[in-house]
Order: sequence, then structure tokens, then C-alpha cells
Amino acid sequence: MQEGLQSLAEADVAQLVEQLIRNQQVSGSSPLVGSSIDDLPKENSMHVLLRVGATVLLLTSQVFSAQMPSRDTLDIYWIDVEGGAATLIVTPTNESILMDAGWPRSDERDAQRIQAAMTDAGIDRLNYFITSHFHTDHVGGLTALANRVVIDQFIDHGDSVENNPELWNPYLAVVGGKRRSVTPGETLPLHGMEFMFVTSNGQTLRAGLSPSGPNALCDEASSTEPDMGENGQSVGYLLSLGSFQFLNLGDLTIDRQHTLACPVNKLGTVDLLQVPHHGNGLAPELLWALMPRVTISSQGPHKGGSADGFEVISQIPGIEDMWQVHRALDTDDAHNTEARLIANHTDEDECLGHWLKATVHQDGQSYAVLNGRNNSRQSYISQ
Repeated sequence: MQEGLQSLAEADVAQLVEQLIRNQQVSGSSPLVGSSIDDLPKENSMHVLLRVGATVLLLTSQVFSAQMPSRDTLDIYWIDVEGGAATLIVTPTNESILMDAGWPRSDERDAQRIQAAMTDAGIDRLNYFITSHFHTDHVGGLTALANRVVIDQFIDHGDSVENNPELWNPYLAVVGGKRRSVTPGETLPLHGMEFMFVTSNGQTLRAGLSPSGPNALCDEASSTEPDMGENGQSVGYLLSLGSFQFLNLGDLTIDRQHTLACPVNKLGTVDLLQVPHHGNGLAPELLWALMPRVTISSQGPHKGGSADGFEVISQIPGIEDMWQVHRALDTDDAHNTEARLIANHTDEDECLGHWLKATVHQDGQSYAVLNGRNNSRQSYISQ
């Protein structure tokens, strides 16, 4: 793209100048005394330059329009990284956000799967990479990914609270001077939608996003001891497009989930929820208050997807469907969702890494979830 625009500037602008000079000479509207812009009187040269500038801007916009893929949906991919996490968002204006990058592997499997999803979405670079927290299954694959695609900005919760130099030092080497640490309430400047960070560095929003009374679900809930490790520091965000809302809290622990829910629910209700912490350690007082119509669980064949977590999800008031990136092989059929809503059914060595994908209409009034394995698709109306 940049090379094409540079060629336009170098090869075509001179021709545009000469053509505009000839046109002005023919029209007789302003006598010109030379055949190049250096020979023109000051007022005429300025006139020509302004017209050239406008023409170049028009041509530039046409180049961008021709090369930018058309998109009338907000797309969200849950990429199978076998028990880690990698959630890709591509907006209707082709802005891109990826939270987490899976595991470090010599074969770069997870980076390849992320890049495949990016190709499916019609993008070849990431505007934002968000590290939810510094655990190997979430940020271990970043180095391989950064060697494959351009990443404009790296976002995290602040320095790691765990001593893991094998993970931390490569992260610092990758992000360089493009790092930003966020606090709850900060936003990303996305066109036509809202993207707010609601948790980070062990903190949650100080006040609710909309007026609400006490959360009755808190009456029978009690907070646990604060988790001082990386999971409790997780970056979480709320994405809003019209009436559609998607919530991703990373691996936020049950104590921080409780803080979001009690004494008042600070987040209101959402349409689509990425289940926190791979389906383990869930706070009913939060999930039941959020009342998502649809959940996505990013779990692996032997990681996440606990029976207790499944019970909490299945009792969410008004829930319509529970999708899973992977079947939980260590639990029974009663604690897995319907087979058609599961992207991957096999153990890791035989897994092809199918994704789940949500497509949200650009007005936010409706959305659908697609299973990349069998093309099973279900549509929903936003709340």
C-alpha cells in the first residue's frame, strides 16, 4: 500500500502539474508564461499546487478504497490455541484488536492459526495487541506472531507481578517503545463503537456504567481472598456497537468477578460473553447478573471447561446457546454443550484448530455465531 502511494506521488504528480498548466493555458483564464511550475507567477503556482493537492488526495482515497476489503460486519474470532486464548476483533472499518496469542511452540502453531484467522478476515496487520496477563498460554506465542505480522501498539496491565523472566524478557524485547499500560475506564479510539477497559492490574471500574440498584444475587455470595497473581491482574474490556455488547475478562479470578458484581453490577447486561478463565472459577453473582444470551468458552481438551463452571453457565437467566472452542474431554456429555456448538472434538495431537466466529451487523441489532468445523450457524437478536 505505502509503496503504491509513494509511486503515485513520485511518478504522477509532475504529470498532474503539467496537465493542469496546459489546461489553464488553453482556457485562457490566467495567462501563464512558462511550461513548468517554477516559471509560474506566485499566485498561479499556488493555484496549481492546490489543485494538484486536491487531485492527489482524491487519487489516494481511491487507492485505499480499491485495496481495502469491503466489510459490513464487526467480526470476532475465537482461535483455537489448545487451552490458551486468542480472540481477534476486526471492526467494520478494518481496525483490528487481538487479545492474547496462545502458547510458545517451536512449530509456531498458534501464530499460524492466528495469521490464518487474520487472512480470513482480510487483514495483514494488527492495530492493537492486548496481553490480558503474563501467563504462558496467553502471551507465549507473541514473539512468533510479531515476527509474522506488523503490530502497531501493545497493551497490558503493567509489569508482571510474577517472577518469570523467560516470559517477561521476550515480551519487553518485542514491544519496545510501543507499549501502553491501561487502567479501568480507559478506551481505544475505534470508529463507530466503544471499547472500554473495565479491569486491569487488579482494579475494576470504580462506578457502574449505568444506574442500577443493589444486585440481589450478592445476598448469598461472599468474596474470596484476593488473587495476587497474574490471573487477578487480567485486562478485561467491554465492546459496544449500537445495542450489541461483548465482554472479555481474560482469566479474571472469582474475587475480582465478585467486585464487578457486588454490591451493584457495574457492567449491566451483555449480549455475548467470553467465559472468564476458560470456564473455571466463575462467580454466579456476576455471570447471572450479566445475563448474556450467548457464551463462548475458550478452553482446551484438558484445560478449562470444568463441570462446576458449566453448571454456572447453564443457569444464566435467558441464555440461548453455550459455544465451546473445544470439547472438554475430562468431563461427561452432561457438562459439554451440544456437539454442533463445539468447534473441536479431538485431543490436541489430532486437532485441526477450527475457530468460532461471531459476525455482528454494523448497526449492532443482530449477530450470528459460526462454527468453523461444520459451518453450523445460529443468529441472535441483541438485547
